[in-house]
Amino acid sequence: MTQARIVKRSRFWWLLSKHAALAFSRVWFRLRIEGREQVPATGPVLLVANHASYLDPPLVGISSGREVNFLAQAGLAGFLPLRWWMRQVGVTLIDRDAPSKEALRRIADSLTAGEVVGIFPEGTRSADGAVGPFKSGVEFLVRRTGAVVVPIGLDGAHRAFPRRAWLPRPRRITVRFGAPWGPEKVLAPGGVDALRAHVAGLARAPLRDHRSAATTAAAAVAGNPSSAGSGA
Repeated sequence: MTQARIVKRSRFWWLLSKHAALAFSRVWFRLRIEGREQVPATGPVLLVANHASYLDPPLVGISSGREVNFLAQAGLAGFLPLRWWMRQVGVTLIDRDAPSKEALRRIADSLTAGEVVGIFPEGTRSADGAVGPFKSGVEFLVRRTGAVVVPIGLDGAHRAFPRRAWLPRPRRITVRFGAPWGPEKVLAPGGVDALRAHVAGLARAPLRDHRSAATTAAAAVAGNPSSAGSGA
């Protein structure tokens, strides 16, 4: 099991990178962080966020009060110094062709050890900022580990760094943490769909319907995200 767990970071490089990225983001993106206190101080936590750009993992990492583990495709780190740095800050690189169950096993083992893991259940970056359907990994991980889920909305990341852009633009980004969801709430009938709607509301983003390219998010969620899914 130890070999399957997500790679351990260097605390020195993690803190240095976090504070440098935080300082840059506060200036360039006028970064705002709302609700960071929603992340439980101890125990396994699964951070579930919308996926709008390459900025998303570092934004989630620097905004959370706890150290966050991530998985990433090895192809993103072909440059050896970048590969080394990613390992130092707690990013586990996996082969693009590796079975998805292997990635889920690594995440589950890390959660079982009481750690925090960040995931983007859409599986790919949004082309238009809308929040697409969630894959089944959230339900699997919660059922297997009993982890608390904290929904996160990344508002503005798509505008700052859309898919076809070469460099991030100076656009305002807000990272919003919602209230924790206990396993029973996530695993209830329709729980994952409700979680996705809540993430979309926190991100102020539309929902992409299973059938069409884009639809609007539910008015109740988008209008008052704090009222949807509060409590464990």
